Amino acid sequence: MIRGGVEVRFGSHVDRQFAGVMRACVAKVCMLAGILTVAGTAWAAPAEPAAQPLDELQRAAVASLAFPPRTSPRALLDAAIRAADLEAHDVAADYLARLGAAVDAAGDRRADVLADLGDAVSSADLARLDRTLADRVPDVTAVVTEIRTASAARRRDSAWLARAAADLASPERGTRQAAAETLQRAGTAAVPALVAILTADATRAEDAEALPAARAAAGILAMLGPAAREPLLTWLGSDDVDRWPGVIRGLEAAAVTDISDFLFAPALVPDTPPAARAAARAALARRGIDPTTLTADAAIARLARRLDHTLSPAGLPRVDHLMLEPVAEPDDATRAFGDSVTGTVDRQVWNPETRSPEPARLSPRAARGRDAIHLARDLVALGAQESDVVHLVLLAQLEGLLVTSPDPDALPPAALRDPLTGPAGFDPETAADLLDEALVRDLCQAAAAVATAVMPVAASADAASSAAVSLTVRDALLRAVAVPDAALQFAAAATLARAGGPPPYRGSSRVVAALGHAATGTDTDLAVVAHPDRVVAAELAAGLARFGYRVETVRTGREAIFRARESADTTLVILGARINTPSAFETAQFLAQQGLGDQPTVLVVVDPLDDDGRGRYLQNLLLTFAELPCVGIVDRLDSFFRPVVDAETGAVLFPPRFPDALAQAAGPAAVDPATRTARAETRRARAAAAADLLEALHQGGWDVGPAVSGRYTEGVHAASR
Repeated sequence: MIRGGVEVRFGSHVDRQFAGVMRACVAKVCMLAGILTVAGTAWAAPAEPAAQPLDELQRAAVASLAFPPRTSPRALLDAAIRAADLEAHDVAADYLARLGAAVDAAGDRRADVLADLGDAVSSADLARLDRTLADRVPDVTAVVTEIRTASAARRRDSAWLARAAADLASPERGTRQAAAETLQRAGTAAVPALVAILTADATRAEDAEALPAARAAAGILAMLGPAAREPLLTWLGSDDVDRWPGVIRGLEAAAVTDISDFLFAPALVPDTPPAARAAARAALARRGIDPTTLTADAAIARLARRLDHTLSPAGLPRVDHLMLEPVAEPDDATRAFGDSVTGTVDRQVWNPETRSPEPARLSPRAARGRDAIHLARDLVALGAQESDVVHLVLLAQLEGLLVTSPDPDALPPAALRDPLTGPAGFDPETAADLLDEALVRDLCQAAAAVATAVMPVAASADAASSAAVSLTVRDALLRAVAVPDAALQFAAAATLARAGGPPPYRGSSRVVAALGHAATGTDTDLAVVAHPDRVVAAELAAGLARFGYRVETVRTGREAIFRARESADTTLVILGARINTPSAFETAQFLAQQGLGDQPTVLVVVDPLDDDGRGRYLQNLLLTFAELPCVGIVDRLDSFFRPVVDAETGAVLFPPRFPDALAQAAGPAAVDPATRTARAETRRARAAAAADLLEALHQGGWDVGPAVSGRYTEGVHAASR
């Protein structure tokens, strides 16, 4: 070796020691190089997995799978799972191919064979098989999916479940156990079959609980627990009174804790079938309520309290299914959110054809409406007469009609009067009270329906009529016109225009203003941008235009307020954080108190330097706007309106952040294209109707000049085309 230009021989102790150090260094360098090579391989694109030879233990385990020979689908699937667990992937693939041939050979029994496999093999085993072989056997995912689908379909098959329920009474213990396992796997789909058993046993002797089938059915419902509540209560709310005894016994078996209120009507109404009445009274007695001392008045008071809570904002159930933020792509919003961009809840609905409950996903409002209808029906059956309770019942019936109608806005006044008709017929004065009650409960659509329903039958649909509402009804309608909800304002103003009486009267000018504002609607969303820097305002306007907005720019908060209020199309206002006359916070407050139309969403834009932590400007801004609804704090970086793109490949790394910010401030419906389109079409149709009403009022001598001048004229002409 050459060291320092001198040849050195490793003969001395020091030289040998130095050589050892050098060898150690070389070894460490080689080891480090190996580590870097492995690390580089790990970060590289994954290569196609290569088949590894089996070791002795694997070969022995694989050999044990071959004897005795496996021919049945169940045995072949088991062998495929065990081979995959052993990492004998080629062997597992071979067993899967033989499984496919065996299933195809089943012919007409293919679905049953697949369902048997799904029932015999755990979901975890199937998932592990799919995960292990997905890279090597592409068809494994389709096989696993088909097995799961067939098993789930059979678990919902009423005929299959009925046979299993009949087997619960078999003298063979094995048959009973297999039937119980089948019904347990079916979950809530087995409730109809279990109710049939309990209903049949309820008509027998007192010792019916000792019967094996009834005892097994009650045990299965006990295992279902709270999950059985929805289908059983849905059944109790139907007209299938013959099977109410089994339903009530099922509710008890499932240990549902809050069923007492729903048992009052079956226990107290005289024309309830004797078996159902006896079952309800027995269930109440076991819950510490003496049915012999329970009065109809006490039951009505308790049901009324529950209905009062159900129809309040607190009565809306929590959403079960909703895509988590952020909202990445507006075009995918509807598919991502599922049935409704506002979220859904799992409920059971009554199918009159099959005479049984079925699972469904409903909006929270639809689910609340179903609960309210059940309580209202029981109150009617108990003979509730108090005015407050009657109002609750009528409001529940109207809400039930609106949430079940495919197009509630198209319902004619006659259809809206039906649920508002009490024992003494339809009373406009009572309807006026209901309008105020709906507003207190934030039921704006119901309030708009009442405003339409109180229109006299003689009132014309296209001109002012001599038929006029009473002063009480007119005052209620005028209060509705002041509520910041475009649909409610238009419905109340339309009724007043047709049947409010000749002007002038207190509030008649507001009727004209509401119709004039509605007449400005078109089929394009309007965004108002208020920023003191014209260049920044133009950049924001260009970004909003990319998302389909028509944009108008102003420089002050005062201009933003007036410009936003001029058009029914205004859905968004963007404010610079440092605007003045008034400030951004005061401007947002004014916009939240929108006198006409819906409240627009407000996004407050901070400049890049506003995020300086030393001045705490952004932190103070967030705290200031925290209490205002429909307000968000955003920036104006390029990534807000434009996607982040890889400079080399051109691939989109991150989508624009604007949809996410808008969804967080205004809800996911604000970025859903279908919802935006539907709302735009509604505004345009409302504008056309408002234009016709303004023309009719003008012909009738009303002063509609302020409503059809200036910017309103454009909307009226556009709506008339």
